[in-house]
Amino acid sequence: MISNPRPNQRLVKNNLRRGFTLVEMIGVLAVIGILAAVILPRVFNAIASSRVNSTIVGINTMKTAITELAAKEGNIPTSDNNNHRIDDLLVAQGLLESRFTSKLGLQADPASVALSTWTKNANGTWTVAGGAILTGMNHIRSWTSNTTGPATAQGRNFQLDGATNLPAGSRVVSAWLEQVSAKDARELSVRLDGDSMSAADLTSIDAAGKVVYAAPSAAGVTDVYVYIIHQ
Repeated sequence: MISNPRPNQRLVKNNLRRGFTLVEMIGVLAVIGILAAVILPRVFNAIASSRVNSTIVGINTMKTAITELAAKEGNIPTSDNNNHRIDDLLVAQGLLESRFTSKLGLQADPASVALSTWTKNANGTWTVAGGAILTGMNHIRSWTSNTTGPATAQGRNFQLDGATNLPAGSRVVSAWLEQVSAKDARELSVRLDGDSMSAADLTSIDAAGKVVYAAPSAAGVTDVYVYIIHQ
């Protein structure tokens, strides 16, 4: 003779068949929403910070390679042509494995832009040919300095102390990071220059120190110029 389940057994079976109530589901969703609100901003901030960290590493690598080139050749070659990037010379000299890249701003493939070919003449001067217009991608240039305000000099001038231009006629190497978000631009500036030489907020220009840029556009982006070395 088969006996009926005991009351406690029937209660367990009924609960298993019952599933979640609407109130329970709302409670679970509320907990998930709270966790997402707390965790996601931290995840995005960590991602942004990693982009800045990667860019700083790249800038330091460029500085080391250019310093080695200057020690080897006695000077830093320059080109005021918008088609030429000095990291092509650094690759050709074996001082870099590949062209400069940055996770900040535009992410165009550097391999898609023609190489600049640098040649040292018998008299010890450098000439450069080839390449392509460099708008639309991050890159390294070696310029002759000028006295234009740093925020709009496109990497040709920096006021490293916040007031004094680079010496006239200097050879200045800088990174051009295109269309960087205002938040990333300011964080990069704070990391390299400190808060006192960085923009006051996300809408202002930054004209002092190693990181400079014009006021961000309505879309919240700006081209950033980063000092590497001058001679």
